[in-house]
Amino acid sequence: MEKTARVMAIIAALAIVPSILAVDFIASQFTAVAPQIPSPVLEDQLKRQTDGEVRISYHAGTGKVRFIGTDVDKPLRRPPGLGPTASPEQTALQFLTTYGEIFGLTDPSRQLRTVRTTEADRGRTFVRLQQVHSGVPVLGGELIVQSDEARNVVSVDGEVLPDIVLDVAPAIAAEAARQQALEMVASTYLLPLAALRSTTPELWIYNPVILGGSGPRFSQLVWRVEVQPIDPLPIDEMVLVDARIGAITLHFDQIGNARNRRIYDNRNSRSNGLPGNGPVRSEGQAATGISDVDRAYDHAGDVYDFYKTVHGRDSVDNRGMALVSTVRYCSDYPWDDCPYENAFWNGQQMVYGAGFSVDDVVAHELTHGVTQNESKLFYYMQSGAISESFSDVWGEFIDLSNGAGNDAPDVRWKMGEDLPVGAVRSMSDPPEYRDPDKITSPYYWCDEMDQGGVHINSGVGNKTAYLVADGGYFNGWTVVGLGITKTSKIWYEAQSVLLTSAADYQDLYDLLQQACVNLVGTNGITAGDCQQVRTAVNATEMNLLPRSCGAASASVCPTGQSAHNIFFDDLENPASGRWQSGALSGINTWYYPQPSSLSYAASGQYHFLGRDQSYRADFYIAMMSDISLPGGSTPNMHFNHAFDFVHLGPTFLNGGVVEYSTNGGVTWTDAASLFVENGYVGTIDSGGDNPLAGRRGFVALSYGYYSSRLDLSSLAGQNVRFRFRIGAGNTGFSSYGWFIDDVRLYTCSSGPAPTATVNPNARKLYLPSLLNGH
Repeated sequence: MEKTARVMAIIAALAIVPSILAVDFIASQFTAVAPQIPSPVLEDQLKRQTDGEVRISYHAGTGKVRFIGTDVDKPLRRPPGLGPTASPEQTALQFLTTYGEIFGLTDPSRQLRTVRTTEADRGRTFVRLQQVHSGVPVLGGELIVQSDEARNVVSVDGEVLPDIVLDVAPAIAAEAARQQALEMVASTYLLPLAALRSTTPELWIYNPVILGGSGPRFSQLVWRVEVQPIDPLPIDEMVLVDARIGAITLHFDQIGNARNRRIYDNRNSRSNGLPGNGPVRSEGQAATGISDVDRAYDHAGDVYDFYKTVHGRDSVDNRGMALVSTVRYCSDYPWDDCPYENAFWNGQQMVYGAGFSVDDVVAHELTHGVTQNESKLFYYMQSGAISESFSDVWGEFIDLSNGAGNDAPDVRWKMGEDLPVGAVRSMSDPPEYRDPDKITSPYYWCDEMDQGGVHINSGVGNKTAYLVADGGYFNGWTVVGLGITKTSKIWYEAQSVLLTSAADYQDLYDLLQQACVNLVGTNGITAGDCQQVRTAVNATEMNLLPRSCGAASASVCPTGQSAHNIFFDDLENPASGRWQSGALSGINTWYYPQPSSLSYAASGQYHFLGRDQSYRADFYIAMMSDISLPGGSTPNMHFNHAFDFVHLGPTFLNGGVVEYSTNGGVTWTDAASLFVENGYVGTIDSGGDNPLAGRRGFVALSYGYYSSRLDLSSLAGQNVRFRFRIGAGNTGFSSYGWFIDDVRLYTCSSGPAPTATVNPNARKLYLPSLLNGH
């Protein structure tokens, strides 16, 4: 009741009179990011310092530099004004004071704060910096500056969210956000509120462009809340709640599934919790004779010894952390099987179902702990896929080096071959298990399921590691293998000191190469080896963007033809009198947001926004007059849009449809059959009370703006009008809703191709394919 009242109060404060569009909205809510052109002067300076050999890469979403790399023996000179005794932190800040502009910084001394400094061999240091805006950290906004012993700069990598213009004063109280997060997690996992606990909410700034996730590309002030069960279960949900309007902006589970040792044994009991019964075997104690217990103990030792011997690392946290494991675990979820057929790292310890404490799985899960303590990769989208891949890689390296389990040639590079269920992934041939082996693979996963495909898209990283270690011919490239020892050194360098939390495969493309360059002259690694690494990442196309993730923007006219408008509204004139909005039930929340540089528009400054709602409503925005479509013609409709509707995983609770009327608005027909490019993407849940329940529509989230086109040939010769309609159920949660811009009805004829006026940010983004299964 309190939540409903709170949301109603917010909506009431913004509400407009039905059938009239008001120019009224919190404009500062929407800080869009458009790709920009970095300063060529600064880049030229970097090239001159290195005789043109500096490597520079750019972020696909912001257009800013995300990576600068050099050879260790050809670094960028120590920043002016600093001596060789300057601290690594001073070096990093001074360098970014000079070159921060190309990364998207304007005042690094205010926009960056040091998180930690890591020392490495040969006097090298790595300074990790967190981006902040008015003291509020930016999710995924991080840079790592590597310098040598003389304080010359060797590399800089990471992501920066540029041009943030955002009020950091929250309108939603921290406690209200915490309750919203708890209620969302309770609904998602079907748990009572009393079974959950949360961290104290913290203010952060979030923009999907940094993490590469779906959702409209604008900067948002959010409350960050971590929600976990009171009784240990495999749930650790990160929830972002919009601090201005209370909408759930993002949520995903951070649990990674799959010589101070302590082993607990829950004996397949659902009631023991974690760590559970025991410990039944601790460091130095004799074998128990219980297979699950002794394997967990032995393989935890294998993992510790590998990291210690090969990398000089003292346990998961590099500070001697106890390796705690629970075997024969069963969840107290009634829908989970017992015996439990999985394994996971819960942030503190390892947990295995019966038969799952096998060598590569133990190494896989403990490596999630290493990742948590080093790069802190988000367990979401490509960052999560890289995390999963690193765990698979170490799992296989240790599996192949410890002499235990089945290492026969036919299961080499198989993940989990000794499990009761058999192998679950192939690193040498990911498509064997319908996982991608390159970015453009048809198996590349784009939906939100599996946190954006973390277990699936890990195949790209896995194939790369296989090629570097064993070599082979793939995708037109021939790689000469380096062996496991060199490969593990390169991967560990990237994992421990170069990767930032929001790193994606384009980042990994550069950082694996930089890791190799950093290590030339050590462990037998040569410049020729680094060429093999480069060949491998090219073979798996890490530098490319996925092309299978839904549709690009719809075409306007065929090549060689131009559009002749019958009706066009770029929505830049709120007083045009062309549109009216209303509600068939509930409250109408269609708006004409106030124009400013902060508007989230595909072109210009104005756009429509239909706010998604947390209670039952059916509301629309419609043309006020009929449009006459010429007889004998082939008319089209084209519009730009972005959307974010309430959904829980694959259950699409709210959504929007396009409808048309040929009798002046008396009756309306769904336009589903008219879409020829980028039509509806899912079905609105039929089990709720949404007025559009069971209908196809635009649901879940788009990847920013894109466009759709309808073929109106069947309506030629008639008078027609269109409306955009949103249906919401009593879900208890709200999202941003539906952004509409640039609505056009037209015909195409020979002549010069039209010049589109579209925000560059819209052209680079793509829609998730919500319908494809895996």
